[in-house]
Amino acid sequence: MSQVAVIGSLNYDMFLTLSDVPRIGETANASALKTAAGGKGANQAVQVAKLGIPTYMVGSVGDDWMGQVLKDSLKDAGVKMDYINTCPSEPTGMGIVDVFPDGSVMAVINHGANGSVSVQDVLTAEKVIETSDIVILQLEIPSETVIQSINLAKKHKKKVILNAAPAAELPDEVLEMCDYVIVNEIEASFYTGEAIDSIEKAIETLPKMKQKYGNCWICTLGKNGAVICDSENPVIIPIVSTEAVETTGAGDSFVGGFAYGLLQGMTQTDAAKFASHCSALTISQVGAQNAMPTRQQITQRYNI
Repeated sequence: MSQVAVIGSLNYDMFLTLSDVPRIGETANASALKTAAGGKGANQAVQVAKLGIPTYMVGSVGDDWMGQVLKDSLKDAGVKMDYINTCPSEPTGMGIVDVFPDGSVMAVINHGANGSVSVQDVLTAEKVIETSDIVILQLEIPSETVIQSINLAKKHKKKVILNAAPAAELPDEVLEMCDYVIVNEIEASFYTGEAIDSIEKAIETLPKMKQKYGNCWICTLGKNGAVICDSENPVIIPIVSTEAVETTGAGDSFVGGFAYGLLQGMTQTDAAKFASHCSALTISQVGAQNAMPTRQQITQRYNI
């Protein structure tokens, strides 16, 4: 059976519902407060696991109640936690997410224990990388750890999905080793050096990244869908109609759904289309992991 290894972050998220973006110096009243398990790495691991793929998570939490909440959420989703460490010197990572009426969000993150995920941790988990079909990474843990993870994945001839978020400098040779690079418009703008603010701009720019790095680039564009470039001709992935309640986790659900699609033998374009259906269901609820769909829910809702 296929297996996925996710190496990355775990965060305890707090969601504050606001009517508008506060100005500097202004105290705004939140109309609601909700909490949820999050972190890009943990979110992506949960989505893959909820779709029925055996999934290992490599990461770190603090020795506190928030860390336990995060581990409980992973356990409930079926994620294997053999390589999640407890860091005694740092708190569990935390995200404060502001949610606005149109479902858009702004977030501030304290990395906490995520910063302790080390090269040695990845070396300790090498057996899981060796036995996995796909290794998924993000950039909420130290860059040297991400680079070591990619090196080990390619040593064992594994496919690498890099969700290059939040955007950070990486050597060209590291980006070249990734089979798939998934970014949103802000991250795409960082890596391309051009403002990616429309479908048209993504279509114009992504082929340059494909040509430079020789791999597949995907840019998610929120309500405008996504663009995938795995050849010289970019393809638009249309948005799946849904009622957006809150968009946290949409990108992570996309990454998890894309990995699942690849493991089911879908083409890269079809895997991206399947991933869009995962995101659509995720944003129809508040939260990330709790809102991510199972394979059965995808089938029931969209008949795919």
